Amino acid sequence: MLSLSDKSRACTQDLIDFCSYVSSQGGRNNSNIRNRMKKLIVISIDTELTDRQKDCLTMRVYQKMSVEDIAAELGIRPTTVYKHINKAITALKKCVKYL
Repeated sequence: MLSLSDKSRACTQDLIDFCSYVSSQGGRNNSNIRNRMKKLIVISIDTELTDRQKDCLTMRVYQKMSVEDIAAELGIRPTTVYKHINKAITALKKCVKYL
């Protein structure tokens, strides 16, 4: 069974991989396509994720909070935070597939 720190590293790596994938689309010289993809991802976050998934993802990615801090802030267990983040990443990957 993975420890919380192992899960945190795995979850963070998934986020990094996903963000790298999005950034790499459209080639390095085509910022218009990358910007469009980023806008579509923001729309996907708003439309495809639950409120709890949005909260967890935003706190983790944009506010750089630890999973333990997110759990304390939201009054849920750290493992639940991981589940919300992983489901959010999975949903966003599906959206990106169709772009």
